[in-house]
Amino acid sequence: MNLKGISKKFQEKFLGNREEKTPEEEVKEKVIEPIQDENTELTSQEIATQIIELLNQYPADKRKVIIEELRKSDVVSSAMLVGAAVKAVDSDEIPNDLAVELGRQASDKTAVGILENASMSRDDRLKIIESLADNKLKEDEICKELKMTYGAMKELEQQSEFAGRIKKIIGIFKRTDKINEKLYKIVAKNLAFMYHKTNGAMDLYPMEQLVPIHEMIRVDMPEKIEEEYVNLLKEGEENKFDLKDVKERLLDRMMKEVHRKAKEEEQPDSTFMKYIGEVDEEESQDLIKYVRKYNPDVSGKEISKILRIAKGEESESIYEPKRKSKTNSMIQEEDIDILQECIDAGLIQTLKKMSKQERKKSLLAINGTLEKRLQKEKRIQLIKNAEVVPREETPKVKKAEFKGDMDR
Repeated sequence: MNLKGISKKFQEKFLGNREEKTPEEEVKEKVIEPIQDENTELTSQEIATQIIELLNQYPADKRKVIIEELRKSDVVSSAMLVGAAVKAVDSDEIPNDLAVELGRQASDKTAVGILENASMSRDDRLKIIESLADNKLKEDEICKELKMTYGAMKELEQQSEFAGRIKKIIGIFKRTDKINEKLYKIVAKNLAFMYHKTNGAMDLYPMEQLVPIHEMIRVDMPEKIEEEYVNLLKEGEENKFDLKDVKERLLDRMMKEVHRKAKEEEQPDSTFMKYIGEVDEEESQDLIKYVRKYNPDVSGKEISKILRIAKGEESESIYEPKRKSKTNSMIQEEDIDILQECIDAGLIQTLKKMSKQERKKSLLAINGTLEKRLQKEKRIQLIKNAEVVPREETPKVKKAEFKGDMDR
């Protein structure tokens, strides 16, 4: 029986009384029983089509139940679910969101299969990767995303957008050595593109949002940039990369930021100095040069401390900014208490169930009611607090006597 005939048969048999059946019953009748029926020769692809069409008939809450039933079934294979996701992505009539739902709610094995076989957008893939339960799998998939990004880099891109995309990838999971290896290559290639295109100029700030400047120095980022730069050169093109200059630029940028923070917090520069790895004599002199560039009055004792921290011979300072004022702190604590009261009263949960427009109207109504109540209470309090002349201080007025009237 061909696919069209199978679909027609299922529609005639089941769709007529769909409202009378639960999602669990639909899964059993439309997917599980046909697989178990020896007389129905269905391929995995045909079952995949049936699964995705079934999911497409229901709202999100029902789809969740259906996916759970499919996941629990012994006869529905991971390959069938992967096939269903691929069908959704390839179809113009079925939303890609169904493939994402399958990936997020199915097993890790199915999720990885979907990532490998379905042509999804980066954002959709990241949603699925984020839901993986196995941290090793999650780390592997993040590395794959970074590797794909590295391979796709062909020219210098708009920096803030590029940094934002990488942030989304590495923000899913804690950074590991394996992730860092891929991340450093991306940062180095990006800076190499910049150096090559601008004839030596480099804006370090966007990449600092991914890898802090002291970390770049510690992992020998200048050498990594040089390696990527050489790969960009065309045959016969002159290598204009100045490794020493790039190293000094990173030191300059780091000390500028260290001094900015120190000045802002009214602390010694050493308070914000970070470990930058092995520092030889020449690098020590360069570091001292940039310490003095931004702080000409720095003492020899402070320079010595900065060098010890830079080399890892002394621990970095742990500095917590002081609260600006006790009043602000009290206000913040009070706000938190009020928010908790709203949560305990069920207000937040009720608002979450509303649409954005309904929520906005409800908040305006609640605020208006409370304002009226506060104004009323304020007026009552003003009346209570009004200055009333005490009884004993009230001037006595002689009773008026009208003799004429009394004599009558």
